[in-house]
Amino acid sequence: MKAKEIKIKENKELPENKKLRKPGRKRFVAAVVALVLLLAMGAGVNFYIKYKQEKAKQLAMEEQQRQEEEEKEKLRKLLEEKKAEFSRLIEEMKKYLQEGNFSKVRELAEEALLLAKEYGFPTDEIESMLHEIDVRRHLARLNELKALSEDIFLYLYVRTEALKVPGWPELRGMRSAIISTSYENEYKVSLIMARRQAGDAQKGVLPKYNYMSSKAFLDRGIALRKKHDIEKSEEEPLVKALQRELFFASKKLFKDTIPLNLY
Repeated sequence: MKAKEIKIKENKELPENKKLRKPGRKRFVAAVVALVLLLAMGAGVNFYIKYKQEKAKQLAMEEQQRQEEEEKEKLRKLLEEKKAEFSRLIEEMKKYLQEGNFSKVRELAEEALLLAKEYGFPTDEIESMLHEIDVRRHLARLNELKALSEDIFLYLYVRTEALKVPGWPELRGMRSAIISTSYENEYKVSLIMARRQAGDAQKGVLPKYNYMSSKAFLDRGIALRKKHDIEKSEEEPLVKALQRELFFASKKLFKDTIPLNLY
């Protein structure tokens, strides 16, 4: 009887042990679920943060692109305005060049060149107009020198000034002609001086000095004629004859002077 009661008592206690174990399992399952939820929430938060970062980055790039486009548009408009201003200056320069107002052309050229340097505009037309001004200025100077060449005694001044003019194609012909004329004039002056001093010696004025000076001028003239291919003057043989006559007519010259030649 007691044995049966013990078994029955043991059997009654078994379900109670099982009941004691169920709350522990539930807590474990709840913890696992909480952990899963926490991980899921963490992943969600992390995804959201990354999404916001990417969105902010995209917006920043779009804003930067928008600003760049605005700057490009501003620059395009500015270039259009400056190009229009540059074209206006060029047209004004052409007008003043045609009118012969060179100082105004140069004034406008300074403004145009500054714009060209800053914005990379071509300067060919500006340089061409400035060159044309210089050509006209030098041509005017050459015309002045040509007129001065009529005075043969100004040969040295005319030649010196003509050599200051650049040998550009537009000027070369006239410049060369004036320089050649200056050598012709120097040849003529040399013959005039040779004859004049021979005449003074013939009159008895410092005969030896004037004779030797006359010879020097004639030699110089002949050297110029040969070097620059100048046409021989009819005056040259007359001066030679006068010098020969002077030499043989003067006992003092004949005695004291040993000429290099008597032609």
